[in-house]
Amino acid sequence: MINNNYSPAYILDWDDSHLLDIDYDAFIVKFSGWENTIRLSLTREYDLPNTIKFDAIFDTLKNTDFPVTNVRWPIFSNQIWEILKELQSFPHKEIPVVMVDCQVVSDGQGSTKVSGTENDNFIAVQLLEHLDLLDWENSIVEPSFILPDQIMGVQKLVLKETTYLLPPLFRLSAYPTALLASSQARIALEEAGIKGVVFKEIENFQA
Repeated sequence: MINNNYSPAYILDWDDSHLLDIDYDAFIVKFSGWENTIRLSLTREYDLPNTIKFDAIFDTLKNTDFPVTNVRWPIFSNQIWEILKELQSFPHKEIPVVMVDCQVVSDGQGSTKVSGTENDNFIAVQLLEHLDLLDWENSIVEPSFILPDQIMGVQKLVLKETTYLLPPLFRLSAYPTALLASSQARIALEEAGIKGVVFKEIENFQA
């Protein structure tokens, strides 16, 4: 049963309970500048190769719609992404990714090889607009020394009230590393039985 007691928005985080004794579902296949793409949290478009591949563990990947990766990109199953796009339009860039099974399997002739099976049923998403919604007066945050209009630590996160419907996915201009989801998005994803997603209450969030 869906809980109807919803906040306007939530931190969208990964549920890593399916990983058991490993840290990630997939690891990015490195390219020049990959280390500058963590979380895809900038609004300017990245200089990316035409094809982005991840070495993935298919045994865990099959148990999530929101895979955990070493670069923390927002990567969604096609099912999640279609649901979110249907809710409301918002500025974004779709970045196709290919998951490549890196598990070792028998070749049937007494030897082993890396599976190499590919899965293109996931997509990475970069948000091209951040929202100025941080309530500085009521939040308890630690401003950045380098960028004073941004924060580097959070004890309590409060959003300004809005007169418009929040987009299904968004980032805050003052805290761009966090990915947020609207209550509308939460309801839609929960009703669809999406796996691998955690919705964290914003006011109780600390980082």
